[in-house]
Amino acid sequence: MLNLDCIVQRHPDVIAAEAGEDLVMVSLANGVYYGVSDVAREIWEAIEHPRMISDLIDDLATTYKIDRSKCEQETLAFLEDLLAERLVQVKDGPLS
Repeated sequence: MLNLDCIVQRHPDVIAAEAGEDLVMVSLANGVYYGVSDVAREIWEAIEHPRMISDLIDDLATTYKIDRSKCEQETLAFLEDLLAERLVQVKDGPLS
């Protein structure tokens, strides 16, 4: 289970390309296509390099001027989905 101290980044075996306003991703490991837009696309772009989840949520809550606890809940749920599909890599603890 993910927590705010986890570091996330895109899995290197996922290729992404723009498709209009959306972003289409394909996992080379499982051959499945995924599409994201809006905030999900911004999250995907933000985790190109290792990123602490709490920092990501802080940035999103500020950018979209939304309640941090709601942002935390929805961001963690989205990242859990990405993790379940093996689209992200995770490590615990702060960036070194």
